[in-house]
Amino acid sequence: MYKAIIFDLDNTLINYSACEIEAMKRTCNDHNLFVEDIEAWSLFYGEFSGHNFRHWMNFVGGGEVKTIGEVLRYSFRDTLKQDQLFHSKLSDTYWDYFCNSCYFEEGAEQILTSFKDKYALGIITNGISEAQRKRLQAGKIYEIFKSIMISDEVGIRKPDKRIFEMSLIDLQLSNHEVLFVGDSLQDDYHGAVNSDIDFCYYNRQNIEVPKDLKPNYMISSLLELKDVVGL
Repeated sequence: MYKAIIFDLDNTLINYSACEIEAMKRTCNDHNLFVEDIEAWSLFYGEFSGHNFRHWMNFVGGGEVKTIGEVLRYSFRDTLKQDQLFHSKLSDTYWDYFCNSCYFEEGAEQILTSFKDKYALGIITNGISEAQRKRLQAGKIYEIFKSIMISDEVGIRKPDKRIFEMSLIDLQLSNHEVLFVGDSLQDDYHGAVNSDIDFCYYNRQNIEVPKDLKPNYMISSLLELKDVVGL
């Protein structure tokens, strides 16, 4: 029987894409960009997302982009090609909205309510400390987690097993006493396997799982976790 359930955060408990889109819409509205022009907004957001992914991968890969602020400023710069001050204002506005947003995955609130008095709950997430902690607070779920491991704080990213080992130490439990739940076959599955921790794959998009990957459990709805743990 499990004593703790550890969750990934983005696109497991919180819908990351919804947070991004809402933060960007509010930013554009504040700065009078693409208001009431749906086609222009779509073109802008598509191009921004491509630049943002490129700069983010440079950042997490230890490249010349050193901060999340630079990721955002460079993404706005490459998309809009306006002056530096305007890019900085957009970045600050967007980051504030994003950090204070919390759009739950369907079933997340219900499953956390069901589990919080029965299991120790934890989080292991690759992300920026400010955004992860503030969004947990915005969703009013920060206090229910006994352990929160954020790559930005510990300097280690999933699937490195060391961040999982840190969580186990924090929870004071062995690897066989916890279940890890996540949506990524790259970061979450391999991290759990590397740590010999049972893994529940939240297959939120119902993709076909490669035959060589064998999660202990697979769900398409977070509410199915009750069946996984026998509640």
